[in-house]
Amino acid sequence: MDRWVGIDEFVAVAVCGSFTGAAEQLDTSVAQVSRRVKALEGTLGYQLLNRTTRKLSLTTEGNVFLSHAKHLQHVLDDATAALRQRDAEPAGKIKITAPVMYGEQYIMPLINKFMSLYPNIQVDMELNNNQLDLIEQGFDFAIRLGNLKDSSLRARLLAHRQTLVCGAPNYLASAPRLETLTDLEHHYCLLGKSSVWRFVAEGKETHFNVKGRLRCNSGWALVNAAEQGLGLVQLPHYYLEEAISNHALVEVLQDFKPESEGVWAVYPPRRFLPTSVRELLEFLAEGLATN
Repeated sequence: MDRWVGIDEFVAVAVCGSFTGAAEQLDTSVAQVSRRVKALEGTLGYQLLNRTTRKLSLTTEGNVFLSHAKHLQHVLDDATAALRQRDAEPAGKIKITAPVMYGEQYIMPLINKFMSLYPNIQVDMELNNNQLDLIEQGFDFAIRLGNLKDSSLRARLLAHRQTLVCGAPNYLASAPRLETLTDLEHHYCLLGKSSVWRFVAEGKETHFNVKGRLRCNSGWALVNAAEQGLGLVQLPHYYLEEAISNHALVEVLQDFKPESEGVWAVYPPRRFLPTSVRELLEFLAEGLATN
């Protein structure tokens, strides 16, 4: 820790413009400030201050070191605050946004459990399929699905989602064969926002344009349509798992299953996360791992 000795004193002298002002700011003596600055200069091997009876100024080396010294102070403050928060019980308000369906089905049940564990936590959740401006609207973090766009936001991977293609047994029994991606040209496909489905063929991601009689922006509505034999559907696994387990739907084209995508928590850049946010992210990651 000898390397830290004198940094606070040096910054105070540089900011105040005098040893007396620095001593008052740090609530210590002028002699103590002077000793510590000299010790710092000795450790560094450079003179940081020009001292005369009339004037005090920074040397060239002092100017260079000052900005770095201030940064060191900030880093130490953050480290100290992070340690203190480790022992603090999560408390306060957390503002979050998440996609509607995923938020309702998977995020909110976990948040409700988290709030039952920590009664001093308050949550403001906005379920919205639009990507809201986190900084402008004051969100602590957002849940986002799939591949993230380039952004200045920081991100933490919470879980994965896998995209599947399914059809009802009665549809598959009467439909043309379905062994390759080109066979999709002869099938009715149930469409969401996009007519392009993702696959992996020969180790590479590929996109296939599909067509069908039904387009709807509700995943659950498309699952119901598939169960009634209206065609094939491609959706994330959490829409389809129950129908597959009940044999209402059958997974097809398994050899062409695309790479899994991420379920992310994204948040504005900050030096450290508050205890409440950090603990909630850990809780979500643990809870989502079972889904």
